[in-house]
Amino acid sequence: MTTKTTVLIEANKANVAKAISTIVEFATQKNYQIKGELKAPTNLLGLTKDLQFDSKKKEKVLKRYLTHLDKRLSFKQINLFLHFLYKKIYKLDSSPYIDLPEKELKIQEARKAWKAAALKAEELHSLYKVEKGDYYKKKVQ
Repeated sequence: MTTKTTVLIEANKANVAKAISTIVEFATQKNYQIKGELKAPTNLLGLTKDLQFDSKKKEKVLKRYLTHLDKRLSFKQINLFLHFLYKKIYKLDSSPYIDLPEKELKIQEARKAWKAAALKAEELHSLYKVEKGDYYKKKVQ
């Protein structure tokens, strides 16, 4: 039995910038919406801050996220990475995320409304059946 060893990508500013650029490319290719700004926070002089880790564990987690994103991009992985990066590393109040295209969101809302209307119609139909019962059958005889 052989063991796999994965080489983790180093957690530094260049690799994070590369990951963010691949995320932007992925989002534009799939027509996803990017909510929020994918920019690194800056200090008072306007220079981007370097990554500062409170603990070794946070650095390891960021390495793992960068490695996963390098292998395969997915909707969930991207949002988890962005949330971790902006909330835990950059310590900002809000984090950017990618969302479905506007058209797809409208389609989902229309389907939910249609399903609710169909359920209501089914309830009204069953009330009609109960009210009608065999009224017309008795009348004909």
